[in-house]
Amino acid sequence: MDFKFIIAELRKRTVVTKQELKNELSNWSDLPADLTLMILARLSTFDILTSVQQVCRQWRIICKDSSLWHTINMTDVGIPKFVDYNLGMICRHAVYRGCFHLVELSIEYFGTNDLLKFIIDSGCRQLRRFRLIQCFHYVNDRGLYLMTQWLPFLEELEITLCRYVSGYIFYVIGRNCPLLKSLKFNQEQLYYRTVNNSDAYAIAQSMPNLTHLQIVGNRLDNNGLRAILDGCPRLESLDLRECKYVKLEKLEVKCDELIKNVKEPNAPLDGYKFGGYIGMIMKKHATRQ
Repeated sequence: MDFKFIIAELRKRTVVTKQELKNELSNWSDLPADLTLMILARLSTFDILTSVQQVCRQWRIICKDSSLWHTINMTDVGIPKFVDYNLGMICRHAVYRGCFHLVELSIEYFGTNDLLKFIIDSGCRQLRRFRLIQCFHYVNDRGLYLMTQWLPFLEELEITLCRYVSGYIFYVIGRNCPLLKSLKFNQEQLYYRTVNNSDAYAIAQSMPNLTHLQIVGNRLDNNGLRAILDGCPRLESLDLRECKYVKLEKLEVKCDELIKNVKEPNAPLDGYKFGGYIGMIMKKHATRQ
């Protein structure tokens, strides 16, 4: 039986009935549990909770295995108002299963302060990697303050296009997460706004162990960049794309001496998923003028 075909059918969810899937999977019921577990681990969190665990009793039991819940990735599942599922509730269900075993969590669109509180209250305090993406309106500094004070083992943090999260929270995160080595804090590039080095100063003063920093669209200038170079001596990579107020030629020698990989402000947004969003913001601003 072709496993790829079965996975394709699972992903069609609304097209294939449960009975049809059971018929296709009947020959899989004799597989050893550990092999089935390895196969199911290739699927997404969303697919496991919305379709895979409903296929048969054996798979429902296997889907509760804690090893499937070390990583929860709830990105690329759609904008909440355009999907037929309550993504927040699905995420809570996944977090409940991961609980003390969860080490990596990614949330896109549907993150809220209440959800962050639930994650911590559920006992997920062993997180090493946390990504919060495009949670434009419902996550702010307070939510991250209450969460990160319980994450002493956090090593990688991404906050991308979260409009109400400011750089001031980094003073708290730097104090509460001493193992933090990678930070991505990417913003909308609004060209009518002025220089603001508050994010850069907070990073420089509170995160001396950073080795990777991505701040696409930040409003820092050379003063802020200089503070980061002085305050984060272990940096190996620095992404300054769309940081329009940085004049890198004035600090190029220092950057080259300290950092192995620097992406300059005018470098193309290759590999950056949200480059199209920045382009949309630029076009919108141009029409205003």
